[in-house]
Amino acid sequence: MPKKITTPWPPQLHDSELAWLRDVAGKKVAVLGSGDNQVVFALAGMGAVVTSIDISQQLIEIARSRAAALGLQVAFVRADVVDLSVLGDAAFDTVYTGGHVAVWVSDLRRYYGEAARILKPDGLLIVNEYHPFRRVWQHSVDHLEVRFNYFDRGPHRSKAGPDILYRERGELEQFTFRWTVADYIGAILASGCKLIHIDEFGDTCEAWEGAPMTGLPEWLLLVGRRLCPCEPTENSGRGLNA
Repeated sequence: MPKKITTPWPPQLHDSELAWLRDVAGKKVAVLGSGDNQVVFALAGMGAVVTSIDISQQLIEIARSRAAALGLQVAFVRADVVDLSVLGDAAFDTVYTGGHVAVWVSDLRRYYGEAARILKPDGLLIVNEYHPFRRVWQHSVDHLEVRFNYFDRGPHRSKAGPDILYRERGELEQFTFRWTVADYIGAILASGCKLIHIDEFGDTCEAWEGAPMTGLPEWLLLVGRRLCPCEPTENSGRGLNA
């Protein structure tokens, strides 16, 4: 497994991601579902002109304060990833999204369609999502047992406590979706992007994951290139790592 490269702020972007992000200095980058904004800060530290988009006003205000303390120039926008109408067409050189965003999104194709719309022609859509293979297991400390059918996408209703990283039940109702690898690929292809790279990385396991998944892929990385208007929309397998 490739080593991680240390960046100014965690989480450290993995070699597999940095291969597509090394030249972001001076380029306009949108981060969709920016959450804790650590990726935003890392990209800003690498010299990118970053716009952070998240649905949570509270997270945006916290990140705005942290960016000011770090001396980083970041634009913050409150918006749903499936409705980026506040942003213009073809506005960004790169769109980065992922982590644990898609699990909260009911329309994956609309989500990636909006991401592609705000990309300039030839711009890159970089999706790094928690691997679908890790979302099917029964909670257990010592063995793996399938709890959810891999193809049961949801919505899945549950109740959670204030900290969603821990499994104690609470009073906060939530609905989640478990997309398959094919769903992610299909959504990128339908967005108007050509899929040019696929990777899987990471094989460790954290306590919050609730099952002994060491050895299973942790992250699914997909990179799409926004097609120019003159290019055909169909995708052939020949371009997969171009």
